[in-house]
Amino acid sequence: MSENKNQEKTILVVEDNPLNMKLVVDLLVYRGFNVLKVDNGEEALEILKEKTPDLIILDIRLAGISGFEVLKQIRKNDHLKGIKVIAMTALAMPEDKEKLQKSGFDDYILKPIDTKEFIDLVNKNIAV
Repeated sequence: MSENKNQEKTILVVEDNPLNMKLVVDLLVYRGFNVLKVDNGEEALEILKEKTPDLIILDIRLAGISGFEVLKQIRKNDHLKGIKVIAMTALAMPEDKEKLQKSGFDDYILKPIDTKEFIDLVNKNIAV
């Protein structure tokens, strides 16, 4: 996908760690994506009332409502449930990965983020 095509794609990033947020946003902007960013689940649900991104990157451990609860709300909404959601997590045990898949996440990326793996994952999951 060319960077020109990426300009037509919007990604919502929900991450409460400023350093992780900066890294993810910088990677996406560099590749030409439009990025919406919020640092908690409540704001994510609010922005999703007005905007429909092509992909959501969602931290699991957030202050307030968790990434799991945000995903549950997304999947219950007919307008949003088709959007792919990638979990961002430091949880790397096999049972953690299974819980993410059973919860309805489309994919996941482990922290600390491998930049090449991250972009490959975004490209694989972004709606074309």
